[in-house]
Amino acid sequence: MSKISIRVLGANTEVGRSAIMVQAGDKRILLDYGLKLIPKKEPLYPEEVDDVDAVLLSHAHVDHSGAIPTLFRGRDDIPIYGVDVTKDLMELLLYDSIKVAKRRGYQLRYGPKEVKKALKNYRPIEYRVPFRIGDVRVIAYDAGHILGSAMFRLEFDGFSILYTGDFNLRKSRLVPPADTNISKVDLLITESTYAFREHPPRKGQERLLKKIVLETMKNKGLSVIAGFAIGRLAEIALVLSDLNIKFFLDGMAKKSAKITEEHRDRVRNFREFRRAMEATIFVKSWKMRRKIVNKPSVVLTTSGMLEGGPVHFYLKEKHEDERSSITLTGYQIEGTEGRKLLETGEITIDDEDIEVDMRVSQLNFSAHASRSNILELIKTVSPDMVIPVHGEETEGFAEELRKTFNIASVSLEDPYEEIRI
Repeated sequence: MSKISIRVLGANTEVGRSAIMVQAGDKRILLDYGLKLIPKKEPLYPEEVDDVDAVLLSHAHVDHSGAIPTLFRGRDDIPIYGVDVTKDLMELLLYDSIKVAKRRGYQLRYGPKEVKKALKNYRPIEYRVPFRIGDVRVIAYDAGHILGSAMFRLEFDGFSILYTGDFNLRKSRLVPPADTNISKVDLLITESTYAFREHPPRKGQERLLKKIVLETMKNKGLSVIAGFAIGRLAEIALVLSDLNIKFFLDGMAKKSAKITEEHRDRVRNFREFRRAMEATIFVKSWKMRRKIVNKPSVVLTTSGMLEGGPVHFYLKEKHEDERSSITLTGYQIEGTEGRKLLETGEITIDDEDIEVDMRVSQLNFSAHASRSNILELIKTVSPDMVIPVHGEETEGFAEELRKTFNIASVSLEDPYEEIRI
């Protein structure tokens, strides 16, 4: 009889709703349990599960954590294991998800009650300090994605699994690269978001960002930089601190920055982060926003894909100003206002189509592993089998690993399909 089974409940052939069920002996362990956010629609959930013994949470992003409260609709006692800062960031994002759902007129499958239960059951763990879930030995390694991101190694009955979550082997301004001092594993479950793509050199992207900001300021315009609240805008602040200028921070990124300050041991160089925060002015009111748009300024704000948040105010105020600029700092999903802006030069705000005359730019500050990163990790941990997840081309990548690299690999496209070991 098989002692281990694996089912991919979400993120099978998509980016979003990461959820993998590992049954080892009599323990059922969830590796993440996230949502897939759909522009202007209700989110998608992973396959529902019963009798969960524990959750290993790789990091706070909603596509990895957003469905966890649904586990507490009928239970009060499921332990959630993750790094300390992940709890604070998850709390911020889950409560924000409830607010967004209410504002957009749909209901999540949970409310504040379930979020409180999840947070009460959170058990902080530390990198490289082993712990046990029954007879399963677990070790977390820094994943280098955002603050507190973790890869998990599971060992049971002589068999080992490494689950990457989202990881990054490149050093960023905010966090160190992933810790890859990991011995061989039998099975690797890896993200494959950029399995067929490389990222441009980060230094080049930083230079382009600084150039846009300086040129906008020289033209006496407003430089709006849109990014994700968790991690991304903090990193942008670190880049801009090189210019010795003051800049504004708006949206949920303000709370994220405060959480970052409270967890200084998770920051790659806290002295540099403090210097960046000293250059940062937090936007505290609508009165302050209205003053910002009336003078040459730099503002870092949410949302990263222009779906809502303070960025709408700045765009509405400055869309006719050719001296001003809007810079997107990452990938724009199809159907988002950010993608629409890039493709048509227009954006819809409050049901009004607005033509944007500002300078529009898109840069790549991705914190995901590139193709070469993924292949490097595979080489490092030398797995006998790979299951690619969290990518739109998992089957193609699995086939390439089988044919080109001679590695047993499979894409589990059906949530009811199991691998038994």
